[in-house]
Amino acid sequence: MNLRSLQGLAGPHYIGLLALALLAFGNTVGAQPLKHPNPSEQALRGAALEGQIELVRASLDQGASPDAVDPDGRTALMMAAFNGHTETVRLLMDRGAKTNVLDGVGRTALMYAAAGPYAHTVQFLIDRGADLDIRDTEEGFTALMFAAAEGQAEVVEVLLSHGANIKITDKDGDTALDFAEKNGHQEAAKILRTDFSLRSK
Repeated sequence: MNLRSLQGLAGPHYIGLLALALLAFGNTVGAQPLKHPNPSEQALRGAALEGQIELVRASLDQGASPDAVDPDGRTALMMAAFNGHTETVRLLMDRGAKTNVLDGVGRTALMYAAAGPYAHTVQFLIDRGADLDIRDTEEGFTALMFAAAEGQAEVVEVLLSHGANIKITDKDGDTALDFAEKNGHQEAAKILRTDFSLRSK
């Protein structure tokens, strides 16, 4: 279980998309009218992944849909969340991106953010209505499980402070605490054990 390495969000494909966004953005500078078609929604996702907020804004201004998906069902919001680009997340949501859209395996932007050291992005998504306890359709993982498996202790704390369900199990019967312990993330495991004890009283 490793959302950071399994999603294929880095590499030549998205570098190419960012280049497309850069080319499109170059046509928005100054008073000259646009000479090329609107930037593609692929370019929007590439710019979101890199946190290129002005390119994201330009793409949206030119008509790109914030909720358009790639072949794996991923949106620009998921891309921005994956790398902790909170201001890009804010812009996308201000322009209509939906918080709880599911990708092709049932994962949300919150899950993408929770797998990285991005407590600020996680907090922002929660403030904007992210569902803490959605389980993906592939393995039954929650945002808390992703955070625990990656040892993101601060993210674990944020999720628990907002009521994430520590008792949910995946399809194999494992909890977030199990993932933290199996992967040797002692700080995250300690936080989860403490929370579990408090809720059990």
